[in-house]
Amino acid sequence: MNGFPERRRVDSGVLSTILLVAGREFTTRVRNRIYVISTILIIAVIGGFALLQVNVFSKINTTPTYQVGFTPQTAALAGPLRSSTSGVDVHVTRVSSLASGDSQVRSGSLDALVAGTPASPRIVVASGVNGTFQSALLSLVQDNELTAELRASGLDPSKLYARIDRIRVPVQRLKPSHSSGYQQPFIGIVMAIALYIFLGVYGQVIGQGVVAEKSSRVVEILLSTVRSGQLLVGKVAGISAVGLLQVAVIAAAAIVFIVPNHIFSLPGSAVGTIIGGVLWFVLGLLLYAQMIAAMASLVSRSEDVTNATLPVMLVLVIGYLLALGVAVPEATASVSGGELSALAGPTTILSMVPFFAPILMPIRIAASAVPAWQIAVAAVLLVACIVGVALTAARIYSNSVLHFGARVNLLEALRGS
Repeated sequence: MNGFPERRRVDSGVLSTILLVAGREFTTRVRNRIYVISTILIIAVIGGFALLQVNVFSKINTTPTYQVGFTPQTAALAGPLRSSTSGVDVHVTRVSSLASGDSQVRSGSLDALVAGTPASPRIVVASGVNGTFQSALLSLVQDNELTAELRASGLDPSKLYARIDRIRVPVQRLKPSHSSGYQQPFIGIVMAIALYIFLGVYGQVIGQGVVAEKSSRVVEILLSTVRSGQLLVGKVAGISAVGLLQVAVIAAAAIVFIVPNHIFSLPGSAVGTIIGGVLWFVLGLLLYAQMIAAMASLVSRSEDVTNATLPVMLVLVIGYLLALGVAVPEATASVSGGELSALAGPTTILSMVPFFAPILMPIRIAASAVPAWQIAVAAVLLVACIVGVALTAARIYSNSVLHFGARVNLLEALRGS
């Protein structure tokens, strides 16, 4: 029944038992119609956004247009001026005479008229002139005048301009900086937000899964063949794997749709940051998911899951607020020219705390060169905390999962009374 042999203790080893429980949870939930449909819908939304971006949004011209007339005397300026003006889309109109151009400016058919001569043009407008267009025309006339003077002096303007273009001002950095700019800190922030959202969604799924088996008394049958701690770890692993699979499928679809269409570019230097962020993501998931499952086992009704798991979610919210209020400002300061201190500062200390490390450490690593020993210490403390939480959660789960009706007191579950 339910994928387990009845009334027989599974004795093929702890790991194989946990995998058996996880496999049962995974196969049951991954075949769920709602799970499949929601995944397909999210992929469809991403694909639709990519199509709209390529075929609609990217073709919408947000650059302001400027209708400019040129008299026969200034017609030579039209082409160079149009190609050298950035930020304004200059539409060129040839007018037959100055009087015709003035009339079109007065009527509003033209925004401006360029009259005079190429060496000494003037702009005719009804009231105000576009500053970008005016600056572009001034630069063009100045360049033409300089080119004429150079040629009159027997110099080659193209060689002089080439020499000018090769001039560079070197920058000496006294502190190391990341070439990726703001992109890598942004990736760390995204990973922290992703962990928060994922646990907000699948944390409830884990809690509801625990309560569903408890309220239906299925857990009594399961515990006749599987130890309570193995059942808890397997359940958490199976449901978490379902969520990770959905995230992976959606992320792969996003890459397929977005990257080839150049909607979003991913620098090569960010790949390592993403891989590291995923590892911290998984560790954080293992920590918080077990806590959520243990707290959910204290209640017997699905409507009580949210209140039961609220303390765990509050810890996660505190970590998220620390990321926004402390880590992100320090990461921004690091990229702006300084370097995030490796030995001092609130983010450094808080990122070593196991409950906050999965959220804060990816931001630190993405924003600055964090010493390897700090990463190692944070990882060891986090793994040790995961083991401790797993043992504590197994005790709470074992002492409360068979208690039906009223909510079990946490202290009683810990004491085993």
